[in-house]
Amino acid sequence: MDKRLRELAEVRYGQKEFLSALFDLALEEQWFDLQHLIQHDMAKAVLADYSMEQGKGFLNQDIFYNNWEDVIAIGWSTFCKHTGITMDQVNLSLQKLSEKI
Repeated sequence: MDKRLRELAEVRYGQKEFLSALFDLALEEQWFDLQHLIQHDMAKAVLADYSMEQGKGFLNQDIFYNNWEDVIAIGWSTFCKHTGITMDQVNLSLQKLSEKI
């Protein structure tokens, strides 16, 4: 992953207000919304901004497909560090969610 993209992802996912919202969702067991914010909304925003910075237009396909998993990993890692919830606990909660759907 490009150094600038990593920095952008870390800053965005590390925003105090964003982390506070994620923490509230976790407390309320709102895993669908939490997952959507981390894996869709913020990841897409980070990748779109990075794509624009690189002069590739809004959400360049190559940038998106080559980096989305790494960006999402930063999101979950930041969430786990902030909340103290382990990635194993996150995966278990997401697995339970997918079984409900």
